[in-house]
Amino acid sequence: MKKAWLYSAVLLAALLGGCGFTDTPNELMRAPTADGDQKSINQAVMQFLPPGSQLTVPLHPSEASAVTLQDLTGDGNPEVVAFFKTEKTDYEIGVLVLSQKQGNWAKLASFTGIGSELDYVTFEDLNGDQLPEMLIGLGGGENLNKELSVYSITQGQVQELIKQPYSVMAVGDLTGNGLSDLALVLHDHNNFTSKVDIYGAQDGKVAKLTELPLEGAINGYEQAIIGKASPTQNGLFIEAGLGAHSASTELLVWDEGKLHNPLAKIDGEMDLTFKPYSLYSEDINGDGIIEIGVTTQPPGTDDLSMAEIPWVSSYFQWDQMSGLKPIEEHYQNFLMGYDFRIPDKWEGKYTITSSAQDPNSMLTRFFFYADNGKTKAELLTLQTVPTKEWAKFESMLKQKQVPYIVLKEATKQVLVAIQPQVTPTLGKSAKQEYKSLLLTPDEVRKHYKPVTMPM
Repeated sequence: MKKAWLYSAVLLAALLGGCGFTDTPNELMRAPTADGDQKSINQAVMQFLPPGSQLTVPLHPSEASAVTLQDLTGDGNPEVVAFFKTEKTDYEIGVLVLSQKQGNWAKLASFTGIGSELDYVTFEDLNGDQLPEMLIGLGGGENLNKELSVYSITQGQVQELIKQPYSVMAVGDLTGNGLSDLALVLHDHNNFTSKVDIYGAQDGKVAKLTELPLEGAINGYEQAIIGKASPTQNGLFIEAGLGAHSASTELLVWDEGKLHNPLAKIDGEMDLTFKPYSLYSEDINGDGIIEIGVTTQPPGTDDLSMAEIPWVSSYFQWDQMSGLKPIEEHYQNFLMGYDFRIPDKWEGKYTITSSAQDPNSMLTRFFFYADNGKTKAELLTLQTVPTKEWAKFESMLKQKQVPYIVLKEATKQVLVAIQPQVTPTLGKSAKQEYKSLLLTPDEVRKHYKPVTMPM
């Protein structure tokens, strides 16, 4: 995907502040990567924005910005594209395009679309002319379908190439021809029908290449991404919310001009991607291939309620046939702010307990688990401690000679990993296996990473 050049934090803050927009997420104010005269760009955007306008930031993708630089005309000079809302109405999103001529910025185009929120913005070459089109998705609020418009600029004129409704969308090379494709997933809540449409380049135009019906009797579709499903095959991963809690993932691959679901549920057999809670597909191990996430229940927790179970995030790769192969397991605790990757040597030999001592202090314990629970011994404890109590808590650990590793010190809490102090009473073979599962401090640090609550 061609990346947009983004403004610096200072420039974007100045633009947003000047337009009265004060609630922009900090993570969207990015470090400078743009070339050119930023002061000139700043002044130009301020000059051409309609009176009373506010810059608005796209909700998706996460790296999108209220102001970007893109060469939309192919002359080697990037245009400025800014997105805004006006005080006149809550149901209109504006797009401002500026071009530079002889060192001066001029308005190339300004147009609006109907919507209360800017859902999606990206710039991709969909018709194969080596120039990016503007893909702008507008929404009307939660639980409502959105509308995507694809625009191109030809001879200084903005043309709308397609306009289609969608629930979730994705852009990427699905067909494997080296060009970007567009996937629009649409769920009709009233008629309980769903489908996915695939658009791409055909005879120099953006055309619908194929469509495929999807399961309609669901709560809705939550996310779609295009990426590598295997070393040699790209795929479309669609996340579906089935009921109050349950979810599943649709994997669609391109096969001789049609979409094919290699993991489609067979009557009488279990859905391979069914999960009690949503867990989105991602490249969890950084190998460039998208893994499908499935929440799984650790052993020995059958008596717990759904809310009490410490669910494990298990990630699988498509095996290029009709199955999934396990890649990694993670325990992700967003309240405690960490993702702990389960060591490979623990696979099939551990369980988890998690509890809150008080609103500010939580415990997660990992246990060696064998013989259907007859053998159980603590491997590691992760605990949050209020920062104001940390000095006293640490002093107690040192006094009792308890081995520990500080993983994160934050304003309100300290996250600490506590290792077993003594070897538990076990049989000879069980004790040897238990010792082989213990982690060194470096291994604990390697398997930990901080996380924040997903939006």
